[in-house]
Amino acid sequence: MIIVDKFHKYCENEFNLSELDSAKLKYSLQLITGNLSKLLILFFLFSVLGYRKDFIYSFLSLLSIRIFTGGLHLKTYTGCLIFSAFFFCISIFLKNNIALNHSIVTILFILSILITITMAPVCGKSRPDYSYAKRMQFKITGISFILIHFLMYFFKSNNSYFINAIWAMSLQCIQILIAKGGIVYEKFKPNV
Repeated sequence: MIIVDKFHKYCENEFNLSELDSAKLKYSLQLITGNLSKLLILFFLFSVLGYRKDFIYSFLSLLSIRIFTGGLHLKTYTGCLIFSAFFFCISIFLKNNIALNHSIVTILFILSILITITMAPVCGKSRPDYSYAKRMQFKITGISFILIHFLMYFFKSNNSYFINAIWAMSLQCIQILIAKGGIVYEKFKPNV
């Protein structure tokens, strides 16, 4: 990313950044520009497909917990973009094709809470290790957002945002389960 590199170099020279601060700045700039570009591409894609509102609702509800619970992280920008498009396609498909009732939502809620309590947060390799207190803070915040969204569904069960949120959050918790399984496997896989 030429723009990121130029801006990073400017800040590095202008503000006399330490090596660590320079690395943090570059990582942050890459993260912001990468995520923003993916968001714009996905927004355009789902707008063309006629699912703009569903995408926005799914994205907002996912954003409210993903930053606190973590999940799968792919190694390449393209892989992440394709996986994200696939994730939102599944979420929107479920919202539009499977009718929710209180029993299904209760089961999804219980599973989401249990997975979040036992496995979140799942951080990517490029993120720092967090202290126990910070991990607990992330976990509690993630659980709080899940609880709020699920409770609001019960009060406004015909609200399109909350229906999207149920599916996006449930899929996010499945993602946590898969990511944690990968971490456990990597930790205990036999050396060949």
